[in-house]
Amino acid sequence: MSMMSLARFIQGLCAGIAIVQTPLYLKELAPASMVGSIGTLNQLAVVTGIFVAQLVGTWVVTWRHAWQRVPQVSACVAGIQLLVGHMWAEESPGWLESDGVALGVGSADAAESVRTRLGCSSYSTLHAQDTGDTPILGSDAQTRTQSRSFTDGMKIVALTQAAQQLSGVNAIMYYSTGIMSKVLPNVAAFVGLLITLVNAVMTLPPLWLIDEARFGRRKLLLLSATGMGVSCFVLALGLVSSYAMLSSLAILLVIAFFSVGLGPVPFVILPEVLPPSHVSIGSSLGLGINWITNICTALAFQPLRRMLGSWDGQTGGLVFVLFGGVNLGFASLIQRMYT
Repeated sequence: MSMMSLARFIQGLCAGIAIVQTPLYLKELAPASMVGSIGTLNQLAVVTGIFVAQLVGTWVVTWRHAWQRVPQVSACVAGIQLLVGHMWAEESPGWLESDGVALGVGSADAAESVRTRLGCSSYSTLHAQDTGDTPILGSDAQTRTQSRSFTDGMKIVALTQAAQQLSGVNAIMYYSTGIMSKVLPNVAAFVGLLITLVNAVMTLPPLWLIDEARFGRRKLLLLSATGMGVSCFVLALGLVSSYAMLSSLAILLVIAFFSVGLGPVPFVILPEVLPPSHVSIGSSLGLGINWITNICTALAFQPLRRMLGSWDGQTGGLVFVLFGGVNLGFASLIQRMYT
């Protein structure tokens, strides 16, 4: 048990590093015209992995001791990823021009070669200033401007990261089987699998819609938060009335609206709304806000559900009225703050 706990701790540490660094790395390497779509691909990979894990978990429970093979398979997949990444992954231009030069394994020519080949010059050039030898803050006025820019950007980062977790999506992910067991007792075990499938499939539209010339980040966030708010109200009605079809449809709508906006967009815009010199620290702060609100939601959901049970006949429906209000509140804040 202690070994498994240690392994989970190491996995969590590595996942925390990856979730901060991957959007920044993709941002540096992405061609200017594909930044949003490639950033969304990261979220698509995450939700696809969740779906595969859910699918494997559904199969594993039918085989004795099969769960012991799952970590072995995961380790093999991770090993293949490391091997392929070592052979094909590019170093970011910013790193090649700064830390790479200091370590003797990078140069300005190598960075320019990557930029030319991938068409990623715009952001990488800015980001290189962050870690290069020439300071980007040359005066008190510039320092104050950068500070205001960071503060304004962090407000948007904090808002969108908190909105992602306080939307109630993880309450459904965590407790979907328990929620639906009363209204769909015969197929409740498969509700979680269906939810993760919808999550993965509905992450596909933002690959195209996230471009500002088409629909854009802000509109996706507004559509997502508003749609989730309305869907949470419908879910509450379905659970309180024990209307199985309505409850099932509402849960799928909550996940669908989350997947088109609040799922992928917060991490896509994170390096865009912050000055290049503050992206790293802003990303770490944003991730901290994300996980703190995630934990708070997970810990508060069941107590809130029980507390409101005396008013909704222990159906667990009224708690989603709260989530509906929270989502509409975030939609209003995004409308005002993210311009």
